[in-house]
Amino acid sequence: MDQNTQSEQRPVETPAPRRKTGYRNQIREALQTGTFCYTLEYVPDLSSSDPHVLDELRRNSELLGRDPRIAGVNIGDRVKSLDSFDTVLCGRIAADASGKVPLLHLAGKNRTLDQARAVIERALSHGLENMLLLTGDGIMEKRAERFRYQESVNAIVDAKRMSPSCLVAGAIAPFKYREEELANQYLKMAKKVGVGVDYLITNCGWDMRKLEELAWYRDARGFRQPLVANLLMPTMGWARGIHARRLPGVFMSDDLFNKICEEHAQGRSEAKRMAWNRLALQIVGAQLLGYAGVHMSGIENYGDLCTAIEMTEALARELPSLELWKEAWNDAHRLSDRRVVDFAPPGGLYLFSADAKPPPGSLNHLPEFGDVKPSDAELTKYSRMKSLHHAVFEEGTAGAAVAGATVRALDKTEIGRSALLKLEKVTKHASLGCETCGFCRIEYLFYNCPETCPKGLANGPCAGTDQNTCEFKDRECIHNRKYRLAKSQGRLDELERKIVPSVEGTRGTSSWINHFEGRTPKVR
Repeated sequence: MDQNTQSEQRPVETPAPRRKTGYRNQIREALQTGTFCYTLEYVPDLSSSDPHVLDELRRNSELLGRDPRIAGVNIGDRVKSLDSFDTVLCGRIAADASGKVPLLHLAGKNRTLDQARAVIERALSHGLENMLLLTGDGIMEKRAERFRYQESVNAIVDAKRMSPSCLVAGAIAPFKYREEELANQYLKMAKKVGVGVDYLITNCGWDMRKLEELAWYRDARGFRQPLVANLLMPTMGWARGIHARRLPGVFMSDDLFNKICEEHAQGRSEAKRMAWNRLALQIVGAQLLGYAGVHMSGIENYGDLCTAIEMTEALARELPSLELWKEAWNDAHRLSDRRVVDFAPPGGLYLFSADAKPPPGSLNHLPEFGDVKPSDAELTKYSRMKSLHHAVFEEGTAGAAVAGATVRALDKTEIGRSALLKLEKVTKHASLGCETCGFCRIEYLFYNCPETCPKGLANGPCAGTDQNTCEFKDRECIHNRKYRLAKSQGRLDELERKIVPSVEGTRGTSSWINHFEGRTPKVR
């Protein structure tokens, strides 16, 4: 397999001079020493807001800077809008006020490759070396030109090239309950491990069995990256929205929603007490499952975070074992009919059963589980495309020699180049969804075009799928089809080993001539 990457083909940028700071990287220290790590969330407001809203960030940062229990601030990126306050600016404010390096969430949504790389480089130039690299959630706004996304996997590659010592987190969404979307999350997690991610942060969820499953899988694969749980204490309004599937990638079962409704029926103070108890129990459970820390969404002020920490410390003394904790967790989640809340949808799938979890270091790849298969139509299309690719594009075949000579001849004139591009689009758009990106990656996606993903993802799905449906709710996730075909061909390992570079500088050109002239990036 060719070991060249897209980044190696590009001229190597001269790194910007790093700003020497006195910031303490307490997040790195906690992960290295095994000290349970707490961070305070900050979601930047709209940039049109009063600049004084940033004073709250300063105040909270100053307070946590004096508190050794809290490792720093984690700062969202383009959460409320594409026009939110700049995340790097907010990071500088937090670092200066607290003396601690924050964790910057850097999303690739609506950023070109150069823009995404420039944001990473700018953060590093200010000594902000901690970053959670994300693709970003879907943008539903309509515009003539398509929104582009920089993939999280390729962003990790870029960050580690720019600064091998920077601390990079990757996202993992274990709260999936269909075979394709669950398996795809673990395959992409292994891919992130392969490109050098330092630790992993989950998306929000309440199914503690899924957090346990993730820890089992990490250990069974022999991965050493620490795990951090992202926890959310929902208000009634949040619960309604999440239950109605309005927060991409976050699932709340009917049972849990009904439990929260029952709590609210007992009065506001009782509902608040139960919500805080649930959060503290989750944190204790994460500690007992071996998680390195928690990243709490929705808790944005120092006082509330202190409350959560103090409740957790008290509960941890009462519940020193996983067995005692599970009893307390179940007792706190009994419905009025005395049933324990089921956190999964009906028929929800788990990677391992409780009595068949693999021992540490026992797995070399994703285990076989589930029984999904590609449809006859999917298999037929795959077989035809594979045969065609082998006959026409694989080096050394007679078909490739003829095709190469033909497209080179056409490429010599403006008219020929235009005709070649039109011919490629006409022949490939209807069957594959081709958008003439100039770098055809279908071979690595089992002949599914990544341009048919609204985010253009080639290295695996985002976290926004819901029961196999795309976050944009208008199609099945294309990576489900890729998974089914890879599984049927005994090639699932390729989905975690092959790193597909981003499209760079080739859009609007023919991938055929780029292929035969060696102008496309190489897959690692």
